[in-house]
Amino acid sequence: MLRFALLPLLFLSVAGQPGAAAATADGTTADAKPDAGAFVLPGDFAQGTSVADLEARFGKSNVQLTHGPGEGGIYHGVVLFPDDPARRAFVEFYEDEPLDGVHAISVRDRDSTWRGKHGVRIGMSLAELRKVNGKPFYFSGFDGEGRGSVHDAWSPALDDDDGSLGKLDVDEGEHMYFEVELGVRAGTPAGEVPADEASVSSDDPRFPRLGELVEVTGFGGTTSLDDEWE
Repeated sequence: MLRFALLPLLFLSVAGQPGAAAATADGTTADAKPDAGAFVLPGDFAQGTSVADLEARFGKSNVQLTHGPGEGGIYHGVVLFPDDPARRAFVEFYEDEPLDGVHAISVRDRDSTWRGKHGVRIGMSLAELRKVNGKPFYFSGFDGEGRGSVHDAWSPALDDDDGSLGKLDVDEGEHMYFEVELGVRAGTPAGEVPADEASVSSDDPRFPRLGELVEVTGFGGTTSLDDEWE
């Protein structure tokens, strides 16, 4: 059984890394110019990643404070590259004042250049996702809006031989869980995909076209306050 916990309080080290901000003559920080390696989730992000870390990596002008509906009410966080769908990402924190403790970093834009582990991308079919993972797995889906998800904290592989999801499970050195949001492709006939099931197999024989009718609509890294690494 996979455990629901992780995250050491690990801050991003930006000095000397590609995309790190450079100090100007007056001691302020110039906008960073992140390389492609900065746009990977979960990458080296962690619960301890701060707003200052994000500003150093992506440039202060590309980190916008925001608020909106979240689990249990209104959350405060930041949006990275708010006006650029290709690079936009949403960061939610546990604490509001000041922002502290990253709860989740997620991307949902169709043309996003962000990538998940092992090349997971928005628009990838469920069949491709299963292939990337290396073995079939369980996921939840689909609600009235055609949404489902697979999360390495509670979506074990079908064989459950080692209690892991597969290649999408937490890797050595990572400090966030990986979550993939799934959606039903437009035009899918009723009854071709599961409805409101808490746990369904990616290889469920009841739905032979599942792999082609379902796609990745978002992904991200998440953390838990019960993190055993803190």
